[in-house]
Amino acid sequence: MNTMFDLKCESSSGEEEETEGGESSLTAQVSRCANVSSADLDELEHNRNESSTVKQTVWAVNCFKAWLREKQLTIDFKTVEKSELNSVLREFYGSIRTSKGELYGISSYVGLRAGLNRFISEPPLNRVWNLMQDTEFRAANNVFKGVVKQIRRSGRDITAHYPPISPEDQHLLKHSPALDPGNPRGLLNKVWYDIQLHFGLRGKEGNRHLQADSFALNRDQNGFKYFTMTLHEDAKNMPEKDKKTRRAMYEEPGNPLCPVASLEKYLSKIPTSAKALYLQPKRTYVITDEMWYTPLPLGVNYLSQMLPKICKEAGTRTIYTNHSLRLTAIQRLTESREIMAVCVRYV
Repeated sequence: MNTMFDLKCESSSGEEEETEGGESSLTAQVSRCANVSSADLDELEHNRNESSTVKQTVWAVNCFKAWLREKQLTIDFKTVEKSELNSVLREFYGSIRTSKGELYGISSYVGLRAGLNRFISEPPLNRVWNLMQDTEFRAANNVFKGVVKQIRRSGRDITAHYPPISPEDQHLLKHSPALDPGNPRGLLNKVWYDIQLHFGLRGKEGNRHLQADSFALNRDQNGFKYFTMTLHEDAKNMPEKDKKTRRAMYEEPGNPLCPVASLEKYLSKIPTSAKALYLQPKRTYVITDEMWYTPLPLGVNYLSQMLPKICKEAGTRTIYTNHSLRLTAIQRLTESREIMAVCVRYV
């Protein structure tokens, strides 16, 4: 019996069609087979997962191996049978604790099992098992579900939200050299901090995609300046009432730390050809220089660590993350709405 395979494929947009004789309509014949070495393929396979996923897998495996050592157990992951692994995982799920001897939160607990599943089913082991669904691991998964219920009863199923910045630390940050608009680094930090505080942007990628024209300068009926955003983030998780609200950053006349004045100053000190808003400061500068920044944008990883760096320089009691600043922004917005509601009620 002969098996025929149809190897025809539709050309994607932008590709030249081939003639019946197999000749390309391009005047110069281009090979459709790139030269890819075995090392290149290995690297592509190794990079198939996001770095955060790889880190979670490594953490889960190290946690499991540490537990095995403490229990004086050994497992050959290449040859272990499902029945044996099920028995070990049943005990592991039921007894694993944090380094402080406490139950994990549900997200971490789920991450443990997911990381172990990737480790056992993907290269180099390639056992093609599913620790969550294969019937041979039913007993272990029943214990897993029981522990999840135990975690919920203990109250640890509540996601550990990042704390908002305390009023004391907000004051300390606002008046610290880390946010001094009189020098390139301080001005950059302050503009980033002010924008985050007033607009509550989400994610390091969102910050990286901002440009100089992402903000528009306006004046209200009383002549006061204010900035609004012309570039809006994905609002998939935003309440409907928030989608209708256009956030703004108002000037504070007479305040040397006015956020509008800081942003105006920053925009005047960056190259007009810059493709991003947040740029690397010049290594050497003079206060009277027209430009304080290079055209090179700050990377997403640097932007993701902005607030921790600022907090360390300012000496705050708590080293906050960028998430804390977003939560603080949401808190300020909520409070301002409540104040406005009260004012309207008693007018």
